[in-house]
Amino acid sequence: IENVVTSFAPRPKKAWWQSENGVEHVSIQLDLEAEFHFTHLIMTFKTFRPAAMLVERSADFGHTWRVYRYFAYDCAASFPHVPHGPPRRIDDVVCESRYSDIEPSTEGEVIYRVLDPAIPIRDPYSPAIQSDGLITHPRLNLDWEQEGWNLQGRASGKLQFWGSYPVVLFCTGGIPACLCCGNAEPCPRTSRLCTATCVGADPPQLRAAQPGHMQSRACEPNHAQAWANTVCGLWCHMPCGGAVPAGCDCNEHSRRCHFDMAVFLATGNTSGGVCDGCQHNTMGRRCHLCKPFYYKDPTKDLRDPAVCRACDCDPEGSLDGGLCDSADDPARGLIAGQCRCKEHVAGPRCDRCKPGFFGLSADNPQGCRRCQCDPRGTVADGSRCDPVSGECFCKRLVTGRSCSQCLPEHWGLSHDLPGCRPCDCDVGGARNNLCAMGTGQCQCRSHVIGRQCEQVETGFYHINLDHYTYEAEDARLHQGSVVEREPPPDRPASWTGTGFARMLEGGWVEFHVSDVPFSTEYDVVIRYEPQHPEAWQEVRLKVLRPSPVSASSPCGNTIPADDQL
Repeated sequence: IENVVTSFAPRPKKAWWQSENGVEHVSIQLDLEAEFHFTHLIMTFKTFRPAAMLVERSADFGHTWRVYRYFAYDCAASFPHVPHGPPRRIDDVVCESRYSDIEPSTEGEVIYRVLDPAIPIRDPYSPAIQSDGLITHPRLNLDWEQEGWNLQGRASGKLQFWGSYPVVLFCTGGIPACLCCGNAEPCPRTSRLCTATCVGADPPQLRAAQPGHMQSRACEPNHAQAWANTVCGLWCHMPCGGAVPAGCDCNEHSRRCHFDMAVFLATGNTSGGVCDGCQHNTMGRRCHLCKPFYYKDPTKDLRDPAVCRACDCDPEGSLDGGLCDSADDPARGLIAGQCRCKEHVAGPRCDRCKPGFFGLSADNPQGCRRCQCDPRGTVADGSRCDPVSGECFCKRLVTGRSCSQCLPEHWGLSHDLPGCRPCDCDVGGARNNLCAMGTGQCQCRSHVIGRQCEQVETGFYHINLDHYTYEAEDARLHQGSVVEREPPPDRPASWTGTGFARMLEGGWVEFHVSDVPFSTEYDVVIRYEPQHPEAWQEVRLKVLRPSPVSASSPCGNTIPADDQL
């Protein structure tokens, strides 16, 4: 090849081929010296891409030519009789504009695939497909002519070509139409099927003996048999029906693979290789995925033996028994190693219940159960409870697993800060300090009413707690007599002591009080039951003191009239 320009740098993009300056129409033609099945073409230009070009092929060693694809900035102007747009069938000949724009100005690419992945193919081994891809000579015709590209500062008009076509990369891909695996028998032109299913990692050199035939060169001693006996190794990802097996990429996690036709078709006829026996906790047809319950460490290379790390998820709170995201995938919201918790579970390891839930369990599809707390009796957020036992957090005067009961001697569960109110039953009127939790009603003694048992039923009276009782039967009587009575069996007695002192009109009763502990204010209560239909018109009471009241006594302000009632 002539016209190679290089800067002698080791980087490939520092060297390129360019056409002769000033030549507008240029052809690049390769002689493959044998029949191949053409797969793809890739070109990279150092400067601008041509405004128009076409890809041709010859399947009869240059005698006849057929166009594969047209490329142009303006298809209607450059190739007016060629349909414009993407192809609908594999054998459609169309013109496309996506590789002929003025941008980019450097390292612009042109890519052509014989079998476009966007076009469905029912049978990649049909005679029509085989014939369409057969090639002995590929050729490119480049044309610079284009209007509107003002590279020399001109305002308008057709640009006059003044440079050359600089090509950095020219890559053609193909597979031999015939391969003789380890034997010296020539492959006739009419037969394009391989005689072996796989090739080893070090196949013999192949070259064309004459046009239309391909013959294997003699193998080294003891090598041909070993190559022919290789079942797969890592050289089996293409079908041998018109194609040569190539190396499987197992990312250094396996040394064996096999061919799978379904995989080959699913990849757009790119590769059918499936790796066998993936190691280091990897899996997949290229050992590129981590096994379940392992994830790809984003800090490690895919070929690293420790690239797959074990998931650290609690199996009780995680979905699928502790499965984690196998790799980073922002589009799907996946983060490598992240545990996927059940509905009511939280935490990086899915090992604790969310607030408001308790009882983490592998048998529960949702992971935890909802707290059953009475919001009136719980502190702060009424939905919270102990994440293990489910016990709710009660207010100061509330109790119970769900904080739905008041403490003993309290009632009225509410949203108040303490939660409940004291029963506050009357010490004298109630039997105890217990009350109904809903109404607060205390347990009253006989003839006592009110919530707190603080009121006397009509027709009854109560005395103070601090009191002394003096029975009239034991007093000094004048014009009276003692009448003893037995308490009635069907109702409480209306008297105390053994009975009554029956007094006549004009009589009197004298009580001797000798046990008052200290001087203070006292109430004097006389209880009597008139037997006459009408009440007594007058009852007089007189206090007789043993000595005058001292002025320094708490009762020093007492006057004689206070002793007459």
